[in-house]
Amino acid sequence: METALVLSDFSNSAFKVDNFNKQNMMKIEFRRDDIKKSIKQAVLVVSSFGYSGETLTSNNALIPITYYLFINGMPDNFVDSGATRGNREKIKKWLIRSLLKKAFSGQPDNVLRPIRYIVRTNGAEEFQLDEIIDRFKGTNKSIQFTDADIDEFLLKLKYGKSDTLSTLMLLYLSLDFSNKFHEDHMYPKSKFTKPYLRKRDVPEDKLDWYIEAVNGISNLQLLVAQLNEEKLATDFDVWFKSQYPTDSDKYQYRTVNHLPDMDYSYANYPQFIEERKKLLKAKLSKALF
Repeated sequence: METALVLSDFSNSAFKVDNFNKQNMMKIEFRRDDIKKSIKQAVLVVSSFGYSGETLTSNNALIPITYYLFINGMPDNFVDSGATRGNREKIKKWLIRSLLKKAFSGQPDNVLRPIRYIVRTNGAEEFQLDEIIDRFKGTNKSIQFTDADIDEFLLKLKYGKSDTLSTLMLLYLSLDFSNKFHEDHMYPKSKFTKPYLRKRDVPEDKLDWYIEAVNGISNLQLLVAQLNEEKLATDFDVWFKSQYPTDSDKYQYRTVNHLPDMDYSYANYPQFIEERKKLLKAKLSKALF
C-alpha cells in the first residue's frame, strides 16, 4: 500500500490511516493496473540481480525501483534489453549499497521522498545513482562507503549472514543471475575439523584459527549451483586442478573469483586468506568509491 501512495505522487506518502481517504483511494484505484505492473516488473528486476524473497532484506527497497519503472512507462523488456543494461547496473549498485547501509531502517519515508523527487525530476533519463548518493551524503541515510566500512564490516562478513550475499554480488557484478548461484566455501567447510586438519599437517596451535576462518567471506565465492553440487567436499586444490586443467582456464577462474596465484594447499591456507582479502578489498573499493 505504501508503494501505491508513492506511485500516486501524493505529497504525503507515509503509511498511515489518514492517507487512505476516499479521494486518495479513488486515485489509487484509477492507477491500480499500472501500479500492479510496476511492482511485478520491479520484482523481476531484483530477481535478475540474484535476490529472492528470502534474501532481500528490505521490501521498501523495491519502492524506488518500482517508481522509476512507473515513471518510465513500465517497458516490458527492461530486464532483458541491451539498451537498459547500464540502468540495471546502476539500480543494482544503488540497491546493494542501500541494503548494506540499512538505508530503509527507521523511517523509510525520509529516503523514499527525496528519491522520488530525484526520479520524477529526471523523468525518462538514466537512473540517477550519483545524484542519489550525493543527496544523502553526510546524513544518517548515507550510502557512501569508506575504507573503514570495507575493513571493519564487509571483509568481516561470514557465511549465511544477510549482508554477505549483497557483498558477494558487488564482487561478481558481471554474473548472469538467470542461473542459480550458491555461496560456496572454496576450502570446504566439512573438511575443517581438527582430526582432518591434523592429517593435513596443520600445526596444533593453528587449528582453531583455521576453523574460525573457514566461514569468512575471504573463503567464499558465488558458484553455479550445479557446479557447487558437483564440487561438494572436494579439497580445493584437488578440485581446482581437475576443473581447470589448462593455464588459461586457471587464469580465467582466478580472475573472475579474485584469487591469488598460488598453490591452494592446506599449508598455504593462511596466506590464501590474507592475499585474497587484499584482492577483495581492491575490488570492493573499485565498486564503491
